[in-house]
Amino acid sequence: MRHAGFTLLEMIVVLALLGLVTAMVVPSMLHGIDSWRRQAAMDAVLDQIRALPGVARANGKTIVIDDKTLASKPPPLTIEDGWTLTAPTAMTVAGSGVCSAGELAVGNTYGVRNIKVTAPFCDPVITP
Repeated sequence: MRHAGFTLLEMIVVLALLGLVTAMVVPSMLHGIDSWRRQAAMDAVLDQIRALPGVARANGKTIVIDDKTLASKPPPLTIEDGWTLTAPTAMTVAGSGVCSAGELAVGNTYGVRNIKVTAPFCDPVITP
């Protein structure tokens, strides 16, 4: 008389195949998640740069972006922990909202990306 069910060998083969597929998929998933986090941090900085003219107009004060102001408390631009933000070329945003051209460098453990900010609207462009 036969009983319905799976043998131990069949179960081991299925578990081995699941383990193999998981071992192939998980590293690429982790890399994708890390890439999304880096992109989200960069997008947050770009959004802050685009918002600078509105902030300057709302406060009626000139905003200066250089290494000194980026190190001040509170800085005009913020970035997540583990990242660095420097201004190789200083830029200003007048109280009227008009931007001068400048450059920012955003870095983490994977490298540094440069952001050129164009006048007069604070349009950020990531340069390779």
